[in-house]
Amino acid sequence: MKEYVLIALVVIALVSSPVQALDFAIPNLKIDLIKYEPFPAQSGGYVDTFIKVENTGLAEAGNLECELEPAYPFSLDPGESSVKSIGILPSFEYALLEYKVRIDSNAVDGYNELVIRCSADGLDQGTSLLESMTLNVESSNPEFFIGTVKSSPSDIKAGHEDIKLTVEIQNVGKGDAKLVTANLKLPQGFVPSSSYSNTYNLGNVEKDSSEEAVFYMDVDEDVTEGVYETILLIRYKNENSQEYAERELIVDLNVKPSPSFMVEEVRAGTSTSSDSFSGYIVKEGDVISPSTISQGESGELRIKLSNYGEEEAKSVSVKIFKDSTHPFDFEEIYDFIGNLNPGESSDAVFKFSVDGNAILKKYLVDVEIRYLDGNEVETERTTIPLEVSRQSSGNSLLFIPVAVVILAVGLFLWKRKGK
Repeated sequence: MKEYVLIALVVIALVSSPVQALDFAIPNLKIDLIKYEPFPAQSGGYVDTFIKVENTGLAEAGNLECELEPAYPFSLDPGESSVKSIGILPSFEYALLEYKVRIDSNAVDGYNELVIRCSADGLDQGTSLLESMTLNVESSNPEFFIGTVKSSPSDIKAGHEDIKLTVEIQNVGKGDAKLVTANLKLPQGFVPSSSYSNTYNLGNVEKDSSEEAVFYMDVDEDVTEGVYETILLIRYKNENSQEYAERELIVDLNVKPSPSFMVEEVRAGTSTSSDSFSGYIVKEGDVISPSTISQGESGELRIKLSNYGEEEAKSVSVKIFKDSTHPFDFEEIYDFIGNLNPGESSDAVFKFSVDGNAILKKYLVDVEIRYLDGNEVETERTTIPLEVSRQSSGNSLLFIPVAVVILAVGLFLWKRKGK
């Protein structure tokens, strides 16, 4: 019956147009994806694809060849040929091709294309027909999202240290994750508080569950207000692979405005508030006027404090830390300044005396700045230089009578020896 149909078609073609008949009597390939198993295809596994290649032309295909061209997430195992040689395919006949295709273990849910190329005269000789087939891939892998992000203190501000950051990591995928680690890649201006404090081991995170990763970090004092994007790198193994996979998620760090302090100037001596003061002056760490502080002398220490931050500092006070190795005795160790707006400065003044036997050198005095930030008490620590540079005049006067006594004794012994 098929032969009669073919003859009839040829006759009709010849009668209507001899030229068209010559074009009509050639192979004509048609490619269809019949089925694939399993459906949907599973990431990390294999899918068997069944492809029908049909010759709908009036002439046979003399050297039919097909080649599968897999692209991610599809591939063929090493040693498995992507080329199928069918040879002769008569008119109105078909060939069924089968490929066992591997799906990458990291493939995600969705539709993916698989391409096959066929030629009736051989892949290297004739014109190829390219056909794209769509396969539905279902992932059995973990899939991570960021849940709640908490910090302690609740407001992240410039100059804060040992900030505790707690990040909830949710596994919303269809597979469990094993040996999960999270690494927080901090932006410029943020550093881990200690070694590996930006890395956390979560262990196993099962599907439809979540775990918390805890990190500790410091914020530089010059970090300004704003939102800083931070990369959270998650490394894990899934159920279908022994190789580690990685995912990058984004965590936003919201830095709030805060006060920030700088010791602009240190004065030590007498009458430090005078514009004509010419004693010991240190500005931003540099000695502007040398010390005139003597052993056994009393004076005052004046610390000029500036708020160069972005927010008002309330109830500011300065505390001096006593050091038993230092020769200074302070009448009071606290001085209250009050509120300091951004760009404002004020002085803290302390009365002190110097031990009469003080070693002539520069001492570093620890200072603490305390202030209210909302309802929380915040502190900053710094050091200021305080130098004893001269012997007391009392010690020089004492040397004169001692020398006279020694001279008299020596003269007496010399006369006695002469007699």
